[in-house]
Amino acid sequence: MPRNLINRRIGRALLTVKLALLGAVVYPPLSWVSAASLLALMWPLFRRNFRILLEERRFKYRLVATLSIFSSLAAGYYVVSSLIVVVVFSAFKLAARTEAYSQAAMMNTFALQPPTTVWIQVAGMETEVSFAEVQVGDIIILSAGQTIPVDGHITEGAATIDQHVLTGEAQPVEKTLDDTVFANTLVLTGKIYVQVEQTGNDTAAAQIGNILCNMTAQRLEHEARSEQLADKLTLPVLAASGLAMVTIGPAGAAAIMNSGFGSTLFFSGPLSMLSHLNLASHHGILIKDGRSLEKLHSVDTVVFDKTGTLTLEQPEVSSIHCCADWPEAEVLTFAALAEHRQTHPVANAILAAAEWHGLEMTPPDDAAYTVGFGVQVNHQGNTLQVGSQRFMQQVGVEIPATLEEVKVNCQTSGNSLIFVAVNGQLAGALELQAQLRPDTVELVNKLHQRGLKLCILSGDHRQPTEHLARRLGIDDVFAEVLPEGKADKIRELQEAGRTVCFVGDGINDAIALQQADVSVSLRGATSVATDSAQIVLMNQSLQQLDQLFEIADGFNKNLNQTMRIAYIPGSVLIGGVFLFHFGMTAALVLYGSGVTAAMSKALSPLRQLSKPSNKP
Repeated sequence: MPRNLINRRIGRALLTVKLALLGAVVYPPLSWVSAASLLALMWPLFRRNFRILLEERRFKYRLVATLSIFSSLAAGYYVVSSLIVVVVFSAFKLAARTEAYSQAAMMNTFALQPPTTVWIQVAGMETEVSFAEVQVGDIIILSAGQTIPVDGHITEGAATIDQHVLTGEAQPVEKTLDDTVFANTLVLTGKIYVQVEQTGNDTAAAQIGNILCNMTAQRLEHEARSEQLADKLTLPVLAASGLAMVTIGPAGAAAIMNSGFGSTLFFSGPLSMLSHLNLASHHGILIKDGRSLEKLHSVDTVVFDKTGTLTLEQPEVSSIHCCADWPEAEVLTFAALAEHRQTHPVANAILAAAEWHGLEMTPPDDAAYTVGFGVQVNHQGNTLQVGSQRFMQQVGVEIPATLEEVKVNCQTSGNSLIFVAVNGQLAGALELQAQLRPDTVELVNKLHQRGLKLCILSGDHRQPTEHLARRLGIDDVFAEVLPEGKADKIRELQEAGRTVCFVGDGINDAIALQQADVSVSLRGATSVATDSAQIVLMNQSLQQLDQLFEIADGFNKNLNQTMRIAYIPGSVLIGGVFLFHFGMTAALVLYGSGVTAAMSKALSPLRQLSKPSNKP
């Protein structure tokens, strides 16, 4: 039900309350006006629920709720009936707020912002044309600093490309002849000629947006457990009311219709959820979809994205391997000099290591970001070359056997090497490893203590991903998975009977966040990740994930207790109607006491928050 329609109906219900009060105190005919207004207000709901009964052949407790209001009006309880309707539509409004999803934000984030013009190769000549004129088969020329606007493959040249936006890989990827490139990825160094294969809405990035749109539009409604139980009570309440009509009369039938079984559940369930949402917010956890809190209690598998979630996007320099007599400080200084103007994660890691070692540097005399996978600078008469092994081969620098052995060990441990050469001779190499979030190890231990299965789902290569899983003690690994494949892996786990919580932080995680039973992101992640996720950890700490499970367990316990409380007054009333001929007065008293007790229990977490702290 749209929010503006709910607000209008709440306003009309409040008007009927005023009319009913004036009728009871000042002018009795106003009570009849309020009754007529209330009937008109409730008639669409009654008709809808009755249509569900006829077409779907299933009972919803909302049908009983509307019938109970009609029976209360028939018995002359105009003020009470109006107040109940106000509460009913207020509950609808609360439910509507938990449905907040921002489809437009997802689509806008993934929308490709193409350049106005591009350079293409025509008959061996470079020609500038409007991007709108680009067709499949054209050759686009791209240089460092440009965003690739199409999907295609490289026909000439080589480049280092940051494609973290799609794959989640922290480190840039080296691309050369016949390699595939994707729209929305960034050329860091080099120059490439790309033959166009897909443009516009056909690119991989645009398809991600389309998938998100479809998943949001087709997302099935998930009823809260309290509402499901209320629906199951529909037939028993109707049957008991019918029996009372035959054996006792209309007064007994109306009393049972107002027993409040389902209504108490319908009101107290959302309140319990709201209380725990407030509790989560107090601990720095934003839960945008309250139903995810209920679902979290049944989660048995937690799947983590690797880069940016378990690890930081920026790696760290773990070792410096020197050749000949070069000292470590000089090798690191040379690398930092070469990378001083770069902003990609590898450069940041090298610069951070130089700063930590207290190295003083002056800017290089000049820098040449050569075609390929590295950088060459001139500084104080020396030529410094820093980059991958392929870059060293391109510039004619030999790799000694000692570093070949180091390279094999790095591959086994999931680390990478950045080579440093001076005047054509190798001075050494920097070993980079993924930098774990400081709270990751402790969190993994806590989640294992809860009996949860833990997995890593990453677009990164298998070897470093498996090495990270071994470091942390995580149970399973899915590596080299593209964004649309991440959702497929989550679906496979679900089809195997697992209830999955996915924790991710990047644009490339958005589809998987939508597919998971419960989705979690961290504050500071990409906007599409926080928009897609049902839950956001506002303190940017994975330790909050354990707190989240604790709050979910508390909510489940509170909801069970609230539902038990809801059964007592209704059971007493039905027994009293048949044994002692209870009427509407007893029904309303028991209904009020049941609602009060259940709501009091539902709101108990808020009272805990209001207690003064005992800490000094």
